[in-house]
Amino acid sequence: MTPWEDESLPFEIALPEGWSLKEDPEKGAPHYFIQTAEYNGKAEDFRVHLYFSRNESGSLEGNMAESSTRLEAWMAELISDDYEIYNKNDFRVNKNPALALDFAKPLDESYMVGRVVIVTHPTHTIGFVAMASEAEWNVNVRTFDKMVSGFKIKPELGEE
Repeated sequence: MTPWEDESLPFEIALPEGWSLKEDPEKGAPHYFIQTAEYNGKAEDFRVHLYFSRNESGSLEGNMAESSTRLEAWMAELISDDYEIYNKNDFRVNKNPALALDFAKPLDESYMVGRVVIVTHPTHTIGFVAMASEAEWNVNVRTFDKMVSGFKIKPELGEE
């Protein structure tokens, strides 16, 4: 895992060699897309969607409500209703509380598998959705976990 170098990004993330990160070509920031070197655009290929934006509300309560609204709409676009949640885990991302939900649905003789990670942050909306076929998932899920656990917001000018 090496840091992804892009001075224009408001966050720091490490990716394996050959993986790439870019703004979603259809939506732009705050929507980002991370893909493996082997990604070919097939539904079975491992990929990660990242939502990252600064909240505009001046209060913690307002920021949490803003994050919830943004993430619900974003996840509804990515995850169809036929997926079922089968595991829930609480943990931390850069000292902030986070929730991971694992989901799956049948796919031929196997499954499509994924994980949603929602980071509770006082000033930003942060969410990850990773998805792939069961075989691709098993190869890449530990790398995804390392990538998420090392995610950091860059300090802004004038903030410490």
